[in-house]
Amino acid sequence: MYSFLKILVQISLRVYFRKVQVKGKENIEDPGPYIFIANHPSAFMDPIVIATSIKPAIYFLAAGEYMGKGFKYWFMNKFLHMIPVYRPETMPGETFKNDKVFDKCIEHLQSGRTILVFPEGASNTEKKISPLKTGVARIVRATEIASNMEAHVKIVPIGLNYSNPHKFRSDLLVNIGEPILAANYFSLHQESEHEEVRALTDHMEEQLINTVLHVENHELEELLDKINQTYSRDLKKKLGVGFENLNREFELNKLTISAINYFKEHDPEEYNSMTTAIDEYLTELEKYGASDKEVRKVDEKTNFTERLFLIWGSIPFLIGFIGNILPYELAILIQKKLDVKGSFRGSIILAVGMFIFLVWYVGIMVTVWLTTPLSYFSLLIPPVLYFMGMHALVFSTAYQYLTHRKRVRQFLAKNPDVSNGLLEMRQLLMNRFERLRAKFDNRAEVNAS
Repeated sequence: MYSFLKILVQISLRVYFRKVQVKGKENIEDPGPYIFIANHPSAFMDPIVIATSIKPAIYFLAAGEYMGKGFKYWFMNKFLHMIPVYRPETMPGETFKNDKVFDKCIEHLQSGRTILVFPEGASNTEKKISPLKTGVARIVRATEIASNMEAHVKIVPIGLNYSNPHKFRSDLLVNIGEPILAANYFSLHQESEHEEVRALTDHMEEQLINTVLHVENHELEELLDKINQTYSRDLKKKLGVGFENLNREFELNKLTISAINYFKEHDPEEYNSMTTAIDEYLTELEKYGASDKEVRKVDEKTNFTERLFLIWGSIPFLIGFIGNILPYELAILIQKKLDVKGSFRGSIILAVGMFIFLVWYVGIMVTVWLTTPLSYFSLLIPPVLYFMGMHALVFSTAYQYLTHRKRVRQFLAKNPDVSNGLLEMRQLLMNRFERLRAKFDNRAEVNAS
């Protein structure tokens, strides 16, 4: 059941996300046991993403209130590998059961298995790592002591870097960090437990921060998003960073965060001037319903390749549209009825869509099998509808962008004063960013020398 669901979810994730990249698989090639620690921006989405991104079967530490009792508990525990943790703030009368959970984790690690833990303790969509709980370090220490320091447990940080976990057709970089050999932090001396657990937890937090885009507050996160709407496209072009290279994009975002923090702390006048300029430019774009990309490419017309795609891509688009529109609209309707907010939204969208499309594809396949002489050909229906549906998504996105770009270009052509004003504002903003980049790079060179 676990293996089947893993394959099914992998297929679903390829639909939900526009781009998915996993970095650092070489860090988990050695035999276990492993404890994977990860940030937690999207509730149920996060363990699903990690389980489908790595080879070893994972056992999850999950909040006990979500597992329930009876059949639901049995199914989640047996087939989904979920191990309940009883939190005092949600299940105060059940916390005594955590001793058995603790022992079960030790047993898993001693047998060479893997466990996934979200040590922040709660799901938070912000681009920030909250202080880690000490539970992982305590589990690992107990495992090593019970094995006379021979368990060789490795703690591996995993950064889940979503462009937006709750938005359909967004991007995802799964960043697997280098393993931490837990035994290096421990001794057999009981009186050293507190210091050893604290030291390991602090190191885990540092390493986890290295795998994500860690932004200290919401103001800086908003500024990073605004820079990505404008200057980042030019910067990636200058540096030759391709559209599919999420890893290089991640590294550039890391540098951008460092630059933002530097200017905010050491040159607040420059920082405030820059934020004012970018806000003014984005306000002007919003006024005319344009994006920075459209202004940057205002003189570019639809090329031959784009026209060819729109012409020849329309036939498979119609097949994908007709074959998938009913389950697609039904999934949207159910999601609106459920009205899920916060960190659960993305995972509910994924789960509802996966279930509806699975029932739809299997239902059509069975109907064709039973009612036509095309029995064996009906087996091709699910993959054909899946790939045609993927094409329909790409085609519709491209068509909407190209038609909107055409309307913006026509508007700007009829209003040259607006066009020239936007282009001038953009050029001044790009010049400012280039000057700030040179200033930041010079500072880095001075510090290095």
